[in-house]
Amino acid sequence: MKLPLPKAVEKRLAPLVERSDRFLKTWEWTWTKAVIFCLVLAFIALIGIAVIPSFWLYFADQKLKWDGSGPNGFWLLKLRDAVAMGLSTGPFVTFYVLAAVIQNHRRKLRGETGDARPAGGYR
Repeated sequence: MKLPLPKAVEKRLAPLVERSDRFLKTWEWTWTKAVIFCLVLAFIALIGIAVIPSFWLYFADQKLKWDGSGPNGFWLLKLRDAVAMGLSTGPFVTFYVLAAVIQNHRRKLRGETGDARPAGGYR
């Protein structure tokens, strides 16, 4: 599904889209690139999935006083935990969805169609 964009925005983004499509079509992984990418991705995942939600829990307890005390303490405690879960699952889901979208777009650019598994033989 393609989102409708105004013509001026589409014209402005055309060189960027063409450059990114060319990059995706011709990119090949080497062992060095893959290892460096995985190290960077692991660092970003650690920050996004562990550090930021932990900071939120400390911030909500100490600064916002969402520690379960007061007349609405029960619901504020549940809201604090819900925000923490959103902060920890959001990057996790985003990594997987973004990887699938990029992979499917790359297959389309390279003209690959059909099943990724080879046909025939034992399954």
